Amino acid sequence: MQSKYIVAGWVAAAAIAIAASISAVGIAQGGLLSTPSQPLSDEEVQEELAQAPAGASEGSPEPTAGTPAPEGSPVPEEQPTGQLGSVPDGTAPGGENEAVFPSDGGAVLARCSEGMAELVWWVPEQGYRIEEVVQGPAPYVEVEFEGGELEVEYSVTCVDGKPQASIEVDD
Repeated sequence: MQSKYIVAGWVAAAAIAIAASISAVGIAQGGLLSTPSQPLSDEEVQEELAQAPAGASEGSPEPTAGTPAPEGSPVPEEQPTGQLGSVPDGTAPGGENEAVFPSDGGAVLARCSEGMAELVWWVPEQGYRIEEVVQGPAPYVEVEFEGGELEVEYSVTCVDGKPQASIEVDD
């Protein structure tokens, strides 16, 4: 008779442990009653950003205006500037005085104007953050992406009116 109570106790304890485990996993995944969420597509992210009120992304730098193109050079379409969340569509440079430099840490669009270098925009890769930016225009500009133990630093200068990047990776 006593063995029935012992077995029933063990079964009850096992059922409680299983229920607690399932609840803990469900809560860790965002709640028991909510449906799992899917990552947003690029288009959905852009729509969400367009609907966000100005200044909603507290702590992120405000974009700054770019340098006007020199006389006689083709005027590129108005481009976003500053730190961006993703590489803009049509990332092809607007002329010979611009260049896109991608790497593991992120991507940069640099421009040369009147012998001065300028970072038009920069985008950290997932898992990286911006450590330092010298946007310019200046003879020498730089941006440093940091992700965990890895640092990727872009140094951009102008050579014959074209941006030239040096990319240094530190472990």
